[in-house]
Amino acid sequence: MSALALAVGVLIPAAPSASAATYNINRGPNYTSRVVLTFDDCPRTVTAFLNVMAWAKRTNTGLVIAPTGDCQRKFRTQTGVHLATAARQNGQYAINHSISHPDLRTLSCAGVARQLRAPGVVTNYGRPPYGAMNAAVSCGYRLAGMRPWLWNVDTRDWTGRTQAAVVSHTVQNAYRGSTVLMHMQWNGFNPTALARMKSGLGARGLQVCRAYRGTDNVGPVVTSPTYLPARLQC
Repeated sequence: MSALALAVGVLIPAAPSASAATYNINRGPNYTSRVVLTFDDCPRTVTAFLNVMAWAKRTNTGLVIAPTGDCQRKFRTQTGVHLATAARQNGQYAINHSISHPDLRTLSCAGVARQLRAPGVVTNYGRPPYGAMNAAVSCGYRLAGMRPWLWNVDTRDWTGRTQAAVVSHTVQNAYRGSTVLMHMQWNGFNPTALARMKSGLGARGLQVCRAYRGTDNVGPVVTSPTYLPARLQC
């Protein structure tokens, strides 16, 4: 552990193992042709969150969930539910999205690393708020033992787009291996919208990432690992 890591109190997990293919920050650890549907920030209610997690497990759909630390702390205090744990128990993938959702470019390397600690999601991949990157942000992610994972399809659901508009944008703009950005508090985060996305993408010959079923990717959906593999078994 470096002197800087000791100074900021960061416990560095094992970094993601090297891949023969070059890491693509927009695709993350997805080297398959499947589309990854991802959701940032914070759900409106814990019931809404658990309903989506149950649907995803039942339909063998693998979502990437990126709640902030403040969101996790709020729901754990109010309801006893830890969002990242609940997601993993349903075979979903949980990544970091900072503690308080600042623009990380305004922080030092050490300040970025502090934002990547608990109560934020403890793991080896994370998404910087706003997708904001610079040298200090990259440094902070390295210090925390994480790789940034951005996106290449932005639904802009946060502008208040209707459910139909979010579904349509996803279906029309996703492509093989793409990462789709959405948010848990907006209109794509419900079983009806997700089922329509999955059906519409299927009609275009695109499949979505599957839930975690172990390293051999067979059998029933099981609890996903805290630290994601260097290659998702989508």
